[in-house]
Amino acid sequence: MIKIKLLLLVASLLITSLIYSQREEQAIDISINKSSDPAKIDTLKNLNPTIYSYQYWTEDTPKSIFDTVLTIDKYYKNRMYNHKDDFGTIPFSNIGEAFNPLLYNTKINSSISLIPQGKSYNLLDVDQVRYYDVKTPMTEFQYNNGYKQGHSLSTMFTHNINSQFNYSIQYKGLRSEGKYLDQLASNNTFLVTTNYHTKNLRYKFWAHYLITNANNEENGGIQNPKNFEDGDSRFTSRNRLQVNLTDAYSKYEQRRFYLAQQFGLVPSKENTYVASIKNIFSYETMHYTYEELKTLNTYYSSVENMYGGSNLVEHYNTKEFRKFSNQTMAVLDLSDRLYLEAGVKYEHLEFNFDRLMDPATTTIPEKIKDDRIGVAGNLTFNWNKGIVLTSQGEALTGNQFNNSYYIDNRLTLQPFKGYFIEANLGVKSQIPSINVLYNQSFYKQFNYFIENPENETTIQMGGALRMKPFNTRFTVQFFNIDNYTYLDDEYAPKQSGTSVNLAQIGLKNSFQYKKFHLETALAYQNVTRNKEILPLPEFIGRATLYYQSKIFKEKAEVQAGMNAYYFSKFKSRMFFPVTNEFKLQSETENYRIGEYPLLDLFIHFKVKRMLFIIEAQHFNSSLSGYDFYSTPLNPYTDFRLNIGILWYLFT
Repeated sequence: MIKIKLLLLVASLLITSLIYSQREEQAIDISINKSSDPAKIDTLKNLNPTIYSYQYWTEDTPKSIFDTVLTIDKYYKNRMYNHKDDFGTIPFSNIGEAFNPLLYNTKINSSISLIPQGKSYNLLDVDQVRYYDVKTPMTEFQYNNGYKQGHSLSTMFTHNINSQFNYSIQYKGLRSEGKYLDQLASNNTFLVTTNYHTKNLRYKFWAHYLITNANNEENGGIQNPKNFEDGDSRFTSRNRLQVNLTDAYSKYEQRRFYLAQQFGLVPSKENTYVASIKNIFSYETMHYTYEELKTLNTYYSSVENMYGGSNLVEHYNTKEFRKFSNQTMAVLDLSDRLYLEAGVKYEHLEFNFDRLMDPATTTIPEKIKDDRIGVAGNLTFNWNKGIVLTSQGEALTGNQFNNSYYIDNRLTLQPFKGYFIEANLGVKSQIPSINVLYNQSFYKQFNYFIENPENETTIQMGGALRMKPFNTRFTVQFFNIDNYTYLDDEYAPKQSGTSVNLAQIGLKNSFQYKKFHLETALAYQNVTRNKEILPLPEFIGRATLYYQSKIFKEKAEVQAGMNAYYFSKFKSRMFFPVTNEFKLQSETENYRIGEYPLLDLFIHFKVKRMLFIIEAQHFNSSLSGYDFYSTPLNPYTDFRLNIGILWYLFT
């Protein structure tokens, strides 16, 4: 049924695109035939769309052209199912699964949520949603194969009804069986966007509706790592390796409706408005379910320590989170120099479990509500384009979920042409992920509720130097985290009594000799305090050597090369499928991962606006020893032939 729906959706988008194309060509022919005035015909030709006729923008970024140029950045993004560069992470062996974070990162302006870390890598935040402005209908289509009977598909169609109103429809889906037992991944995202403005730009709105599902079979990793590491030919067929869980499933669903409006009050000479009022409304729901309804698993616990015992009907748990937000702001826009927003914000938060496992004795509440109100704003100051300051902040008062605040400041200087200096200072204080703090489970030992959690307070400061020679970018970042929250070796949430400190240094370069290119990325990080509760590799590196050239009398383009990825050995956290989070290893466990190269070969052919993708991912898997893991007990992928196509249709 899923495959039929997927094919029908793709077919409808492609047919719609072709119909629009034919209609437009017919309209042009009719207009030319009806007119005998050469001047009118020339005017029509001048209206032919160019690449600048296809633009997009996001909540926090200005309009950009829809770039179809073949670049190495496209390779980094298109090789992953979530279309994001994976530097600083390592994915699990099947597409649609989690990523193990290798490089510490935080989003200063993130809000309170239920999102499990294992489900977070294929989600779209509000500031990642694209809104479009196109002169003719456009379709983007991308397909990649998965594992065994798997595949992933992303397709987007956008159309301007007129110069003022645009809509887009996007679908992303994947279904991949994986090479190991009980590893099926089935994810999908449906997104509708629209934006409108009046002719005089006095009123405008932009909105989107998002539905995301991230569903996975969870196998808990392999039972005997030695069978994998020895390279025994009996186990090179990975479905012969026994796993820790059978018929276990995790399901995450997220829905969001978002509407932003702006109305001009004081006009200026440039057909813009110096003063205006802005309103943002958002309603979001999140659901996370873990279940074992078909098979009795005793990997984590004996039957006696399960609610419901051997009655499998009781072996499931769901938690839900709802967030309603309304924000009204006054806006001051003084040409390109100063942009200021300031206003008030209201939030209503609700968290609940689907049921209480032991209502007679438990102290865990079934539902928590909180009404929060505060102020929010952002500032952009541009002084002669040589000094740009941006600042964004928010402060909310709360009860059940504590008070919270954040401020994110960024400064960019251009001392002279081709050189940029960047500085950043961010502070965030809010309760940690609700998914970590609160949990109900049919496993008795995994029931916990942190009644009065402390805010996790993060200070991030650093800077960057960007130089035109070799496209160099040098970065330095420092983090101080108070009340760092984690899962200990017994799967329980804990908050550190002392702060966690770490430093990061990064360097990126691009080298070119004729048609040969070398892209390098290096990162060094050191957790200087409380290293035992935040284990991370000290060194991460990536190098990509490739050849790129026009071929067939410049009617096509080829990009071919090799990519190498490496990180130093460390005692990684383990993946905990019940909550889809990562936990520390116990004292008796000593699994260390890393210190092995991951090598890929790739070749891309671009013909007009169609890109063919062929990649031999991890081709050295059988040559360098079977010690490659994404997390302890979860091996990284073996050799995989990734074949795909990326197609832009401008009609």
